Amino acid sequence: MKITSAEIARLANVSRSTVSRVVNNYSNVPDETRKKVLDVIEKYGYEPNSFAQVLAGKASREIALFISDCDSSRKRWKGTESPYFMRLIAELISQGKQYEYMISVVVVTQKSDFAKIENMYLSRMICGGVFVGFEFEMKSINELALQGFNMVVIDPNVDMIQAENIRGIYSQNQDAGYLATSYLIRQGHRQIVHLSGDDRLSSRDRVIGYKRAMLEAGLEDECRIEAGNFNSETAYKAAERLLHTPATAIYAANDLMAIVAMRAANDLGRKVPEDIKIVGCDYNSNYEDLGYHLTTVEISVRDIAKTAVRAVIGMEKGDRLICPARFRKGVTA
Repeated sequence: MKITSAEIARLANVSRSTVSRVVNNYSNVPDETRKKVLDVIEKYGYEPNSFAQVLAGKASREIALFISDCDSSRKRWKGTESPYFMRLIAELISQGKQYEYMISVVVVTQKSDFAKIENMYLSRMICGGVFVGFEFEMKSINELALQGFNMVVIDPNVDMIQAENIRGIYSQNQDAGYLATSYLIRQGHRQIVHLSGDDRLSSRDRVIGYKRAMLEAGLEDECRIEAGNFNSETAYKAAERLLHTPATAIYAANDLMAIVAMRAANDLGRKVPEDIKIVGCDYNSNYEDLGYHLTTVEISVRDIAKTAVRAVIGMEKGDRLICPARFRKGVTA
């Protein structure tokens, strides 16, 4: 009867992941533990899975995109239905093809999924991983990184990074908020309100950029923020409230909410840009195809995807990779 890795782990009194690390010759296993596992393997004639053996001898050309589908309150949110995530998946697949790598998508919904991620690395199914939306799971991210796994994290919380080998791709979200607000100030607007996102770091940074521009212009007392939470229904109600203020301009934390604000303005009989100016953020070319030519700040998903793939395969060096914000003039402001 063929013995399994689970039985090897039980006999050696170690975890299955430790057995996998020994079999795949990872360095981060104490010598005493390694000898104990190898002794059991030799005694019982354990043979690793042939697929894993092939992968161990040949570098995988598969990169996993890990998407977190939980927020800070541990309530489910439809992150995988976000336009941003859909575009990121499409761009990663496109960039992967250019370098002859396959992209797989893994949605992480609970803490126990990190054991599966660890196994994907240990079995050498993937050559590296791109993590997005894990701001509130940095402890688990650090634990993976400390094992020496090849990983890139998009917009991590830099204050919570503990492992030295975590490479981050940082969108210039503070600059995005600053560019959008400064543009409106230069146009002569004094009462500029912000339709903000949720409690993620990217949203908080865009708020900081908005406030910085208002402060520099001496308009800190005019700041007003309503949370749209990147959700159409919530954003519509928040936009309605903002449109009942003396505001002459709205900066929305993403393009979807900017379009929702345009709809709210129209429903209230206010014309864009004649009666109210609206600036978005992110830039989604799909909205242009639908006839929405927004004034917005672009944080290129294509650039993020390209940088992520190149970082995983070793073509981008450094642990802090920057994706800049760029202003794009449209017809809404």
